[in-house]
Amino acid sequence: MKNLCLTLLLFANVCHGQTLTYDQTQDINVASNFSNGDTLSIYTLKDGSEIKLGSELKFGTPLNTNKLFSRLWFGEYTIAKAILLGPPIQLADGYTGEKVIVTAIKVQHTKLTKKSPLQIYLFVQNPTASALARNRTIADLEMAIETKEVINPNAAMTREQAIIKLKEAKDLVDLGMMSQVEFDELKSKLTPIIIKKE
Repeated sequence: MKNLCLTLLLFANVCHGQTLTYDQTQDINVASNFSNGDTLSIYTLKDGSEIKLGSELKFGTPLNTNKLFSRLWFGEYTIAKAILLGPPIQLADGYTGEKVIVTAIKVQHTKLTKKSPLQIYLFVQNPTASALARNRTIADLEMAIETKEVINPNAAMTREQAIIKLKEAKDLVDLGMMSQVEFDELKSKLTPIIIKKE
């Protein structure tokens, strides 16, 4: 009974606030309350950083050797379009480095049942492209970031990145290009990231 009440409370909060976290997308009790195509205003990634309407992202490099992005598609692609038009048109490596703005955050079940986890799809726009060619779809956002097809400039710093930054700062102290006070401030800021248990 306690779990049911907690799930209902969590669901009410998620639906009214239109927010979702990565952990919630993997929780079948939460995911089963969403339909394909439901829209969010904020999504919290696995690394803890947030994607909101208006967030800026950057396209990385294609994962495939054929120089096509596997999770970046031309236009705003939906299941209805897939049924009517067939498979999506993948973006080519010429889009590497393109900066885009998030215009919609959508959920999609990983299987043809509501009793499956959710993936996050984004509709994004390149504001500098012509009106007919500015829309893009990012499918399975977490995987697109993990494979570096999408770069989140607001991503939380990883443990490895914090260690590298601290080592570089130590070298700067040794070279006399950074004061010990500046190094100590940076070290106190990075220490929680470095000692965080994963």
